[in-house]
Amino acid sequence: MTALEAVPTNRPSAQRDIPVRRLGTTPDVSGDDWIVAGDPIFSHLLASLSAVFPNGEDFFVASVRRHRDAVADQPELKAQVKGFIGQEAMHSRAHRTLNARLAELGYNTVRADKTIGRICSAILGMRPKRLAIAATAAAEHYTGLLAETALDHEPTRKILFGQEAIEPLICWHALEELEHKNVAFDVMVASGGGYPITVAGFFVTTTALAGYIAVEWGRSVFEDRHKITAANVRQFLRNFPRQRLISVPFFVDAFKYLRPGFHPDDTDTDALIEHWRIELADVADTPKRSAKGSASS
Repeated sequence: MTALEAVPTNRPSAQRDIPVRRLGTTPDVSGDDWIVAGDPIFSHLLASLSAVFPNGEDFFVASVRRHRDAVADQPELKAQVKGFIGQEAMHSRAHRTLNARLAELGYNTVRADKTIGRICSAILGMRPKRLAIAATAAAEHYTGLLAETALDHEPTRKILFGQEAIEPLICWHALEELEHKNVAFDVMVASGGGYPITVAGFFVTTTALAGYIAVEWGRSVFEDRHKITAANVRQFLRNFPRQRLISVPFFVDAFKYLRPGFHPDDTDTDALIEHWRIELADVADTPKRSAKGSASS
């Protein structure tokens, strides 16, 4: 491994355990109302996000696995890759359960699932091969920002994810996104990915993955326009300025990814991780082995 390809070991995430937990609650949506009370517009956004996670996370895993040989001589990162794969597999499973329930309620999760699957397959087939891991690293940047917002800003969490059966899923998922936010990026670097491929991956993710979510959200709202009342629109307009998931600061932070020398650890989320590890101790199973502890396997 050359000096250019070496992944620094002095970053906060370099020594972090990445435990694989099992969610102890069943993802569901209660009642006959929208996911976000009285707000079908934001409800469709959340359904679209959940719908793309299973195939999206399968894509992340496939992209990282493709370059596992690049970290064979880095035991800490090799162990983190194993934890990353385990966590993403659990996320995919939980969101498939939720998406099946959302489909029963009339949300377009089946359509979104199939479309994002085709998009991810297309990205995996693109050249150069590093483009997929670069797109994954960029997507993990987006999901890390989503996770940080959900965990660190209570109004966002309560407004958008406040349903009793939804909040544990989102918080568990968000915690683990922060725990492994460096992994795909560090694997990309270890595989020899430099700044040009990093930028290319960001724009692939922004246009193809994030872009599709935006399109699916708008399409779903339009298709349900006959169900959306003036009161629903007013509720959306009340919710919008109180949440930070869709906001100017969020997108400013997203584009910081393009700064030369960027690394996911540039934003310190260690205190947030430790806080939510304690908060969720009764929600997710305590792992018997951590990623770090299984480095030799």
